[in-house]
Amino acid sequence: MFSDQGYEDLFKKSLHRYAPITDESFIKLFSISKFRTVKKSEPILLKGRTARKIYFVCKGILVSQWTDEEGNIHIKNFFLEGNFAGSIVSSLLSAPSEFSIESIEDGVIIEMDYQEYKQTIYDHDDLQRYYINYLEQKWVIENEKRQISFAAKNATDRYLTFLEEYPSLPERVPQWLIASYLGITPTQLSRIRKELNKI
Repeated sequence: MFSDQGYEDLFKKSLHRYAPITDESFIKLFSISKFRTVKKSEPILLKGRTARKIYFVCKGILVSQWTDEEGNIHIKNFFLEGNFAGSIVSSLLSAPSEFSIESIEDGVIIEMDYQEYKQTIYDHDDLQRYYINYLEQKWVIENEKRQISFAAKNATDRYLTFLEEYPSLPERVPQWLIASYLGITPTQLSRIRKELNKI
């Protein structure tokens, strides 16, 4: 298990994936952060609430989801260690979130007030470069890849793409969550897995 120092190093390394960050800027950003221990099935953000915080996953898995009128749960995103999570649209518009966020493993997250986070980024040129690169990668490139995958690929190819992005998830989360994320039934996913195991 990582110590707080290990989590701090993971946080810093994750920022550096997108742009070089000075120690001064990192210290300022980290000063508005606080560690939080979360339990399995603990709600992090409730649908309909305005998102006031942004989160960084140190340990565990967060998932964003919503429930339709028939009671079916739809998985929007998985957030693993080393990734940020939140309802950015809700935070930007100060509007109710269209989905909830829940922890599906015991874990540790870092949380920051979104307005403080944004102001700290505006105050530092290197953090601005990080933020632009982060948004381009996560919200433009990866979103477009997923949209194309869902529109143009069959269920088996979508699952293979999922495995490339999240190779460890099938061993960590219930299969129905993966099926929901892929837009297929658990029975379909089971059939796909069986066919792939024959190859």
